[in-house]
Amino acid sequence: MKKTARFLSLLTAVVWMASSVFPSSAAQKQAYTYTVTFSAGTQGTISSDGISVDGGGEYEIACDGQHVVITGLTAENSVRFLNSAVTLGQDSKYYVKGVRMGGRDNSTVDLAYFPVERDEDYVVAYGIRGNLVQYTVYFQDEAGNDLYPPQNYYGNVGDRPVVAYLYVEGYQPQAYNLTRTLQEDAGSNVFIFVYKSIPTVTVPQPTTPGTTPAPSPGTPAVTPGQGADPLEIPVPGEDAPEEDTQQEPPDENASDAPGGPGEQEIPDNEVPQDEGPADVVDLDDNETPMGAYDPGDRGTIAAANREKIRYALLAGGIGLAALIAIAAGAYTYRKMQKARTGKPGDRESEK
Repeated sequence: MKKTARFLSLLTAVVWMASSVFPSSAAQKQAYTYTVTFSAGTQGTISSDGISVDGGGEYEIACDGQHVVITGLTAENSVRFLNSAVTLGQDSKYYVKGVRMGGRDNSTVDLAYFPVERDEDYVVAYGIRGNLVQYTVYFQDEAGNDLYPPQNYYGNVGDRPVVAYLYVEGYQPQAYNLTRTLQEDAGSNVFIFVYKSIPTVTVPQPTTPGTTPAPSPGTPAVTPGQGADPLEIPVPGEDAPEEDTQQEPPDENASDAPGGPGEQEIPDNEVPQDEGPADVVDLDDNETPMGAYDPGDRGTIAAANREKIRYALLAGGIGLAALIAIAAGAYTYRKMQKARTGKPGDRESEK
């Protein structure tokens, strides 16, 4: 009996530990946040004016002149860095090239607008003034109207700066980042973010039975006798007008024929969907996605699912411990049963 009670106590303790660990692990995973840090280095000072966060949330930005630390970020956030966040001395021989991940070569720059996937440390990348040339960033709609004032920056000929888009409510850019190689002709160093308007979806209002819904905005009301025939309602007992059942076959060469040159039918389930902005577009390659950008381990399984893997291993360890405890209890229980069902002679000989 003592062994049985001991086994049941052990089993209860294992179950209690498993039930207490799983909810706490899920809560920690849900409440876990990330921190992104920008360091100015020794060549200049940094402020939070040129650094912003998209996606909302309860993040906080702290700045001490040498570092900008953003805490409380989640996977729903994206961070934007502008070169204007860094200030250099008037006689400085350096210029700001962009930002790079900590530990990378200073000649490389990373995305100026990036999604938050883990804790990150970024360092401002500088270049030595040489054959400086100006490049201009525009933010325009599809009609060529400026949504923001153009921004001017400087870099050496041959640099490949990466510039970030600016958020405009109700619009979507063609890319989050643009890059190109700077030329000696400043007129060729133009970065244009083209925004298109996001259509708003109007939800139809429910109507009460027996009432006529109001016409939607932009749709003129039709009055019988004024430009339109009144709706003909057949009266019971009267012969309904005969319909012309003879139809001419459609002209295959007509532009308005279904499937003809002037119209192409697309099934409802095959309507092309807008894939949204690209992460980065290289303007040197006729606005095709840049293939030379090395994102490191961003997007890999280890980077994206690091937390999931850790909690899966924890859950597997707890489950294995529970199985071992159950197996040990079952073995002990069988030994106890054999001892109880032994022959009286055997028990007397044992005494």
